[in-house]
Amino acid sequence: MRTRRLVAILGFTLLVLFLAIRPNRPAELARRLRLLAHDSGRDLALRRLDGSSAAFDRRFFFFLESARRRLPPGATGVAVRGRAPAQAARDLVAYQFAPLPAILESGEVPAGWILAIYGSERPQGWREIARVSDGAIFERAP
Repeated sequence: MRTRRLVAILGFTLLVLFLAIRPNRPAELARRLRLLAHDSGRDLALRRLDGSSAAFDRRFFFFLESARRRLPPGATGVAVRGRAPAQAARDLVAYQFAPLPAILESGEVPAGWILAIYGSERPQGWREIARVSDGAIFERAP
């Protein structure tokens, strides 16, 4: 643990030095330091919400985080529907549900997987498990 902490401190120090010596970037450095100070004691999901990975659609990130927290134990995978397929959305879906396999889909959902729908769509043949922010999660109806 001590070595890990030293590596983290060294990395942080090098990052601050690098940002400090870059010309014409004092406003960016000040903004980043304010963000670090603001987010330092917050939950990981809230820190990620403030970050750039969720910047393209913060409501979609909040939906994914809500669905992740409400997944039933033993879920084998997650298919997400209701968001236009874009690389940023695909990456966020895969990252948010890791280590479970997760896809941004528009077609067939693999057997045994959970379906998370962003929006108000309610598909035939699926049973709602839980409502989440801006959507719901479903399992195949028996």
